[in-house]
Amino acid sequence: MLKIHSHACLQVKTKKSNLLVDPWLTGSCYWRSWWNYPPVKDLDHDTLNPDIIYITHVHWDHWHGLTLKKFLNKDILIVTHQEPNKRSYQDLLDFGFKNIKVLKHGQSFQHNDLKITPYQFGLFLNDSALVIETPDCKILNANDCKIAGASLEQIKKKHGKFDFALRSHSTANDRVCYQIKGSEKVFDDVMHYSRSFKLFMDNVKPTYAIPFASNHCHLHKDVIEFNKYINDPYTLKENIQTMGDLKGSELKILLSGDSWSKSDGFQIQESNKEFFDKKEEFISQYAKENEEKLQQYYELENKQRLNNRTVTVFEKQLKSIPKFFKRKLKEWTFVIHLTNSKKDQFLLVNPFLGKVSRSDAATAESHKAKIIMPLIVFNDAVNKNMFHHSGISKRNRYVFENHEEFSKWETLNGMLDRVELQVFPLRFSYVVSFISSYFRRWREILVYMKALFYLRKGLKMYDVEEKILSEH
Repeated sequence: MLKIHSHACLQVKTKKSNLLVDPWLTGSCYWRSWWNYPPVKDLDHDTLNPDIIYITHVHWDHWHGLTLKKFLNKDILIVTHQEPNKRSYQDLLDFGFKNIKVLKHGQSFQHNDLKITPYQFGLFLNDSALVIETPDCKILNANDCKIAGASLEQIKKKHGKFDFALRSHSTANDRVCYQIKGSEKVFDDVMHYSRSFKLFMDNVKPTYAIPFASNHCHLHKDVIEFNKYINDPYTLKENIQTMGDLKGSELKILLSGDSWSKSDGFQIQESNKEFFDKKEEFISQYAKENEEKLQQYYELENKQRLNNRTVTVFEKQLKSIPKFFKRKLKEWTFVIHLTNSKKDQFLLVNPFLGKVSRSDAATAESHKAKIIMPLIVFNDAVNKNMFHHSGISKRNRYVFENHEEFSKWETLNGMLDRVELQVFPLRFSYVVSFISSYFRRWREILVYMKALFYLRKGLKMYDVEEKILSEH
């Protein structure tokens, strides 16, 4: 039996095993920005009674701390994939889980009558696609993993025909929050997510293609406007039809509570479609139902203070980046505008020197690069070493005077991602682990070489993904 429980939570049950993947079953994530949509019915976490929980990667809509804490059985088997950094593993230990198994790229694990095999992809943030094999079906859960080229061919060659393939189909980044003054430049292409979904499914050719890991909405007052950018599964279906339908696969929309089994076939709640036919109306109602939670959070935001300890932690994170990698930022500074209903505050940041000082509104206004973010997001993201991660919330705004300023921010933002993933400060043990991981993942290097070739020809990153997917 295959069942969808939420945005990216998949349950696969057999006669002898019960697997739960990426459980986000309660509340919101990303500072009250992201909510499951359609709303998830209350579930007793322990009555789900999984034998195994698999975590695909560290993003909070997949690695959802509040949900994981609610599993009272800390001896449950948690499986994840091996990464050069130990962040996910260490965080699971900190949550009290005692039985954690780490699988290498392409390493299979048999649990009774169920077998799982993870495949990593991503130079530093290692997303993983998961192959799940049972006596009744074979599933490729690609979720957010942008696996393509030779790496995807490895999966197809080893596992053959899939009954189900699941993949994301909407934005999960902060590109729509970027702005260059006086420019109409668009940093994202909403249709890309439909095109890449179709190209992936045309490449894999599963019997059933399932839109997945994109069924969320925004309820916080700061981000509710971004619901218009979410590529919901029914919009995806319409877009695919205009592109000529899938080749060799049938699109099946499964939402929270929907399932498939060999004996009963698909069990789909037709009422779920109403959430998309009347999306604005339902999201408005959803926000009203959670008004008390949202209001409590707004009040919490208003009580936030900026303390010197958090500033010092941020400086330490900046200083952990070797100056060699920041050399193009030597004379560059930017401003962080921290919003709060009581008092806005401003920080002047020199990333090359790793210095952060308090500033004022006049300095912020005159600066050529400015990041506007809620104080609560800054405090939490810095203290949890998730500053780069904060952009996914879409609660930040990025304003640049020109493309050169934007380019410098992109460089720094990439370095902050490496800090978050424990690449920096550089350690010998990390370098060894990173290099050794690619002995199993060597095909990925071929994909990067091809991607670099296309990038040098002027293609955007998301165009490169489509180009490589279309080659097979």
